[in-house]
Amino acid sequence: MQTDIGVRIRKMREAQDLSPDDVCRMAGLSQERLAAFEEGREVPSIGVVIKLSRVLGSKVGGLLHGGGFATEELTVSRASEARPGMEQGETDQGYTYRCLTRPGTPGHDMEPFLLTFDPGVTDARPLAHDGQEFVFVLEGSIELSYEGRRCVLQPGDSAYLDASRPHLFRGLGEKPSRMVAVVTSGA
Repeated sequence: MQTDIGVRIRKMREAQDLSPDDVCRMAGLSQERLAAFEEGREVPSIGVVIKLSRVLGSKVGGLLHGGGFATEELTVSRASEARPGMEQGETDQGYTYRCLTRPGTPGHDMEPFLLTFDPGVTDARPLAHDGQEFVFVLEGSIELSYEGRRCVLQPGDSAYLDASRPHLFRGLGEKPSRMVAVVTSGA
């Protein structure tokens, strides 16, 4: 079963006449992982989506959700009006994510997401991507690993980081943890 994001990755790659080898080399991915994304067997993490969006010349929201809207100074996204495809499913990093604003709006440089971490995942890997990241913990405990440092974030705690350096967020405890992450994908 192919996911919409997998279809968009493949179509963008093919439209630019890029081979899987080209995309893998530029994004730092294995061919197996790219194939898993394109075939819908895996959902890429936000960090990987940012890398792929840079390689494929797309905004993060455009790659996640396709399309776009007219530039707007104010957009309101109501919980009662959730759009299909906003919930992306389980990533290979042990969390699900949902975009918190209308995706793909031109002129919007920040991409806010709600991340829900599965506390049972212990094999996630640190990732790096262009831009910066701000996170705010809503519930549960989340471990942040950043350049050899580890800290546990509790509800109400936040962190701001240079996302181009390897980092990892992991849910702790027995219940899922949730946080808001706001990312920029760089220039």
